[in-house]
Amino acid sequence: MNTTTSSATSFNGSRGLRYPAPDVARGFMLLLIALANVGFWVAGPEGRALSTVDRTWAFMRALFIDQRAYPLFALLFGFGLATMVNRRMASGIDAYCRQLTGGLRAPSAAELDQAREQATIDARRLVRRRGLWMVLFGLLHGAFFPSEIIGTYGIVAVVFAGWFAQKHHKRQLAVCALVILSQIVPVVLAMLFGPGGEAAASSAAGPAPAAAAATGAGESVASALPWFVTNVNDWFFTALGAAFTTMILPAAFLGARLADTDLISHPERHRGLLTLAGIGGLALGALGALHELLVPLTSAQSWEADPALIAVLGLAGGCGWLAVLALYAGGPTADNRLTGLKWLLSNVGRRSMTAYLSQTVMFASIFVIAPWMTGRPLELGLAASAAVAVMVWLTTVVLCAVLERLGMPGPFEVLLRTAVARSERSRTNPFPQQVPDQRTDQLLGQPMSAPASPALWRAQVPVTPVPAGA
Repeated sequence: MNTTTSSATSFNGSRGLRYPAPDVARGFMLLLIALANVGFWVAGPEGRALSTVDRTWAFMRALFIDQRAYPLFALLFGFGLATMVNRRMASGIDAYCRQLTGGLRAPSAAELDQAREQATIDARRLVRRRGLWMVLFGLLHGAFFPSEIIGTYGIVAVVFAGWFAQKHHKRQLAVCALVILSQIVPVVLAMLFGPGGEAAASSAAGPAPAAAAATGAGESVASALPWFVTNVNDWFFTALGAAFTTMILPAAFLGARLADTDLISHPERHRGLLTLAGIGGLALGALGALHELLVPLTSAQSWEADPALIAVLGLAGGCGWLAVLALYAGGPTADNRLTGLKWLLSNVGRRSMTAYLSQTVMFASIFVIAPWMTGRPLELGLAASAAVAVMVWLTTVVLCAVLERLGMPGPFEVLLRTAVARSERSRTNPFPQQVPDQRTDQLLGQPMSAPASPALWRAQVPVTPVPAGA
């Protein structure tokens, strides 16, 4: 296999055409994830002022990475789930129609509706099953890295499997509005009530002294528990909170909606719109963080709305990143091959779970295991820790390139797909195999009419075009 080109094929069985934009975006996204996560592992030097390089990097990270990387991750996750649903729906409708007709005539409108209903049930079960396994993967990962995100996405898939399968876009929009309002309304109330707003908000959450006492007791108990038990406890509440109170859920729903368009599968058809979305989204995301960044540098006062602005406009920043990366990746080529940096990013994107979990292994080795073995803590500044994050990501790029040359998928992708496939429970076939009328005619000695071409009845099935980018 050529070391600089790769056929963009899928590892999920059919090896069909795989549009490059989602994979390239995932590959680059994991660089942003590494830069965002490294702060969890590294301990900065105590009592030392930040250098100019550290301050510059912190400023740029706040503008373009913090609260941008995970919305981008969620957009691509929702896109992947919807793509999986579309594939399952297409194959399921085909299979059920064949069962209803014996494959020898075109199905009626009622039969198409029956087939679509059963295919939707299968798609919902698939999404929920995948989500449950992701929660389990997240639980195991969370024992080492409680801020991990796989479990959060698994919770979203389990709870909203039916909405993804049945494409309840209005319900999704309503939930998105509620999540955004939950970020904005408390800030507005605090601003309306003035100095007493914060006290009112805290009293609504519960008595402050009791909460503080409970927190102190919890910390004393947690200190007596093994570290992995404490990590799992932190992971559990972090995953639940992130799934329902952050921009992850709106981003996942938006990504699922994008899968029913060709904005990501064929970005070359929408260059103007994507350029506007890229520039506007990144600018809005940066604008949301700008005021909070300027407070320590100027005499400006902090706003209570700053955290909400950063969170809500961070989703716009994630959309901006996705638009820019889709423009860079482009659409499928005539020979279905990628070259250069696109090839490298696509390799990582198609093995995103393996690359993500590998980051944890490397960060833990560098910042936990090595200092423990040497007895010397590793203290790095912000810029130096970012350099380590880049090197960790580059290591995953090399790893995925080697796997690509060997023609191998990521091991954790294989593990997840195998677990999802083998855990499928059989259910009663709703459509026993039909005996075609033509076969009865033949048994009676009458001439058998020509069977209907499958292409004729498949044309009656309104299936959304499926971008194979998940």
